[in-house]
Amino acid sequence: MRVLELLAEVGRILHIALVLVFQSGTRIICRMKKYNYPIWGFLIAALAYFTFSGCETTNTGSSGSMAHLTVQRGPKFGAHQVLAVMVDGARVASVTKGHSYNGTLSPGQHVISVSPSGPYRGTLPTKTITAQAGQTYTLTATWQGKRLVLM
Repeated sequence: MRVLELLAEVGRILHIALVLVFQSGTRIICRMKKYNYPIWGFLIAALAYFTFSGCETTNTGSSGSMAHLTVQRGPKFGAHQVLAVMVDGARVASVTKGHSYNGTLSPGQHVISVSPSGPYRGTLPTKTITAQAGQTYTLTATWQGKRLVLM
């Protein structure tokens, strides 16, 4: 979040520069002649402003207004298998050995499911969570015999 705040501040500074350039124009001196190119200064400042100000819109909310979800691989999960994590039917992560999924959930009901890489004939395990802001939910995917379970 600190990077986004910094980029937003750079965008604000470029906006001020844009206003100043637009009002005063840009003068380039070449071979004793004066050329006035305010449109080029305007376009450069506008491009920089819109490039950096777009970063500010990616805010997902403060951490206090969201719930946190962690999905881990259990110790019995295969070393060469990848765990696909889905939230409300959308794939959000592919978790490999030694890693876990850490994400946020908006408050409300969500369906969390996982699937292993490769062929799997069983039903995919799912958990329904009623997320509350500020809470952390931790689930672990592991094998119980030949069944994949989500605990």
